[in-house]
Amino acid sequence: MPNKDPSFLQILYIAMTESTTLQGAIMASIIAILRVLYDDKNTKPTRVMLEALICGALSLCITSLIEIFSLPDSAAITIGGAIGFIGVTALRNFILKTINKRMDDK
Repeated sequence: MPNKDPSFLQILYIAMTESTTLQGAIMASIIAILRVLYDDKNTKPTRVMLEALICGALSLCITSLIEIFSLPDSAAITIGGAIGFIGVTALRNFILKTINKRMDDK
């Protein structure tokens, strides 16, 4: 271990503490894990980790809307928490329903 450079861990820590976008993704992942475990319907480790990763990735994608709507950067954590709480399946169903409704209106 003496040859290992500790600066990587320092850079990772700084990124996690200063980036609200990354904090939102982490929050989405944590809440998704807790929600899946709390539901107790399908708690296979693979499902838990995939749900957490997908929720984290979705929150990273959606946080770009913060800049579009001129929201404060701290809204990324709230958005990430909401995505983690709602879950991938419910969010997917809502988006597909909205898209199908708009397509039918035209």
